[in-house]
Amino acid sequence: MTLTRHSAIPPSLALATLLVSTALMSPAYAETVEGVFALPGAEEAVSGEMTVTETGPLSRGLELVFADKGTSERIDRFDVELTQELHILAVDDALTTLVHRHVEHAAEDGTFASELSFPHPGLYHIFTDAVPSGKGQQVLRFDVEVGEAQPALSGEQRAEALKTGEDHSRQSSSNAYTVTLDSSGLTAGEEGIISLSVEKDGKPATDIEPYLGVAAHAVFVRAEDLAYVHAHAMANGAQTMAHGDDHGGTAGHETHDKAMSEDHQGMEGMSTDMPASEDDVNSADASHDMSGMDHATGSGEAGAVSPEMSVHVTPPAEGVYALWIEFIGGGEVQTVPFTVDVSGGHHH
Repeated sequence: MTLTRHSAIPPSLALATLLVSTALMSPAYAETVEGVFALPGAEEAVSGEMTVTETGPLSRGLELVFADKGTSERIDRFDVELTQELHILAVDDALTTLVHRHVEHAAEDGTFASELSFPHPGLYHIFTDAVPSGKGQQVLRFDVEVGEAQPALSGEQRAEALKTGEDHSRQSSSNAYTVTLDSSGLTAGEEGIISLSVEKDGKPATDIEPYLGVAAHAVFVRAEDLAYVHAHAMANGAQTMAHGDDHGGTAGHETHDKAMSEDHQGMEGMSTDMPASEDDVNSADASHDMSGMDHATGSGEAGAVSPEMSVHVTPPAEGVYALWIEFIGGGEVQTVPFTVDVSGGHHH
């Protein structure tokens, strides 16, 4: 009788094989997050649910559905604003990082799908800005932890960090571009104007192109309560209109006779809450990781936008705001961080 000897599998190899097999069989980590309405002054017409799936250590797949607040029926029709049906703006809890993405169209059933890459672990506030047909602008905020997250900061802690960090109240830079800003005319509850001047290598920039149909974008987030405002810049007196103005109210976008072109949304309502990267979340440098930006969304010829711009905006409340100015310069999206302190309104 012939005996056949079979080599035994080493225990360590068997364990490794089991772990690999288990990992391959296990679905990716996913969680469902309910949205918080984030547009003060607007009528809350929708609810939202976001499924967040881990696609990497610092990346997450997002699936978003909206439902009618009154009927609970899923919404599947959206108006195009600034060339897209959904704008996604994510900020870290310390308001040092902005990630800005877009989804051109929802699926037939109304689902929006995207993927965000984050510059570092932590708590992020993801704002979703859309115009469901017939309901006007709606903004929801989803709070998502990416990797290890520190306890959430209080509004006072955010405001103090912005005020005591690097001074970005009047001048800030992204790559070769430097933006000088004058926000002295801003008062809570009143429409004001911010003036911007963009230089490249110390000279007025000549290679600025429209970004999603407008000269530049201004994203404000109030430190105390994460109130959100998205405004658009006018260049050379060009006529522009805040996104959402023609969709049932101006709670999130302000209307100006001179004001803004067609693209993203606008202005009055703020909710919490987009890149040059700074790994330290506690840095008051309100910097941004460009990995989350869509770069192929500019339009127009280089030099089509004047380096002298103005932004009309109505801050909803006094307080400290993180502000990001976004524009296309040199064929790339430039994101320049500022800190703006808005005083209270006039009392009579």
